[in-house]
Amino acid sequence: MIQARTQQEFVIGIDAGGTHTRVVCVARDGTRLAAAVGGGGAPHHNDDALENIRGTISRALGSGGLDPAGAVALAAGIAGFDRDGSNQDGGDNARTAALVDAPGLDCPKIVVNDAVIAHRGALSGRPGIVVVAGTGSMILAIDEVGDETESGQLEHYAGAARHLVHDVVQQILMGDCTWTDPLVTAALDHFDVPDVAGLHAAVLARSSAHRNDAKRSYGDFAPQVTALGEKSSLAGRALDDLAARTARGVRLLAPVAGPRPVAVACTGSLADASSFRDRLERLLDEAAPGILEMVPSRLAPLGGAAILALEATGVEVDGTMIDRLAARIPSAVLT
Repeated sequence: MIQARTQQEFVIGIDAGGTHTRVVCVARDGTRLAAAVGGGGAPHHNDDALENIRGTISRALGSGGLDPAGAVALAAGIAGFDRDGSNQDGGDNARTAALVDAPGLDCPKIVVNDAVIAHRGALSGRPGIVVVAGTGSMILAIDEVGDETESGQLEHYAGAARHLVHDVVQQILMGDCTWTDPLVTAALDHFDVPDVAGLHAAVLARSSAHRNDAKRSYGDFAPQVTALGEKSSLAGRALDDLAARTARGVRLLAPVAGPRPVAVACTGSLADASSFRDRLERLLDEAAPGILEMVPSRLAPLGGAAILALEATGVEVDGTMIDRLAARIPSAVLT
């Protein structure tokens, strides 16, 4: 049995999205003590969100031999946690916040929308815009005084992984593609059908399936679309359209995102794909030269959650600490 360690105080960061829940335990000097990855923790995407979040917390604590009593702060970004003014699906914030109330964790807890920790990690406190796109999607601006605005407040929504796949499937059903396109074969294989008629039937069947099951069946195909972005005209058109809608959302937020040039970062399984990100950068350069600047993310969203938790305990998270977190929360624990 692992001997629990009570002598060391630590904080917990959580990134709970529609596909994965990621948990990291970090000492107050930025040392990573433990980490774990589990199933999706977004309550509007996952019926088992509570089990996934609490189970992943438990596995992280157990892997590091950590006593829950040693936790001095927890910060979680949960997809579906409502922001004021959001036009996305309404949820019960009190119920969502309670998902992190794992046994033995009596420390102060901060729960925010996952786009907030994505912004904090990607831009490390700088004003700017973060594009979050994976199972879900949000474009969020935070200015120099901390005011938040999402593109939904301007009646805009770009779309996420499943929406990219919807576009591809609809083009195939309408015959707006070349049948030798490699993505056509990949789509038929993914949906386990022999031909377009079978795909039509499969799509109709999914319309009456459980909503979360249907979303996953489409979203799971998105990595194949992004991988073929430069080899398939079908994938290219779908990515062009999604990138254009995303660029519109970024441009709508530019006036409230801080001083120019406005930093723009991408995070999420879809937004991080080079076939999407390169298209978005090109569109922004063409439409708003000198106004918007694509920049690499300094930390993944999980790192952003760790920052919020550390700051809640009074730790000053400066550039040196961010570099330390970047080195000690490697991408290997985030996948």
